[in-house]
Amino acid sequence: MRYFLIALLLLCCFSFGLLAQDEYDEEMMEEEVIEEEMIEEEMIEEEVMTESLASQKWTPAQADSIINALTVEEENLKVQLSDLQEQIDALQAEVSSSDALIAEIEAEKAELEEKLEQISWYKVKVGDYLCKIAESSEIYGYGKYTRWNDIYKANKDKIGDPNLIQPGWNLFIPRP
Repeated sequence: MRYFLIALLLLCCFSFGLLAQDEYDEEMMEEEVIEEEMIEEEMIEEEVMTESLASQKWTPAQADSIINALTVEEENLKVQLSDLQEQIDALQAEVSSSDALIAEIEAEKAELEEKLEQISWYKVKVGDYLCKIAESSEIYGYGKYTRWNDIYKANKDKIGDPNLIQPGWNLFIPRP
């Protein structure tokens, strides 16, 4: 019986350890530490009680009383274990929903990166010049003609003279 109680207490400690490993916020971790300390204290008290009880000889009535007390304690531990299992299940469900949300966000991020890559290039048309390209609504927008230099710097390998760009060129458009 004593070993069963110790095993249950160790199982509770192990359950608390699993919760701590999931790296939840500090409040939960502090509560777990407090509960673990309480369980450790209960284990020490239980060991002291068990050792003192083991060294005595009992009457049948005393033995029945001790068995009843330990049975009640066992039931309490089972309830605690059940509560802890419910907490673990709830936390695992929360982790699963968080994982799903993370997957959605990563998919959205990949989609946005692809869109950014698409808008990061501009094909020069007849009559275009760098100031006009910079000020166009799909590039930097009205009044941003001074950003022509950003486009020039990003495409120096293609553009020798910033006043002479050729239709058909694909220019990289740096984004802020």
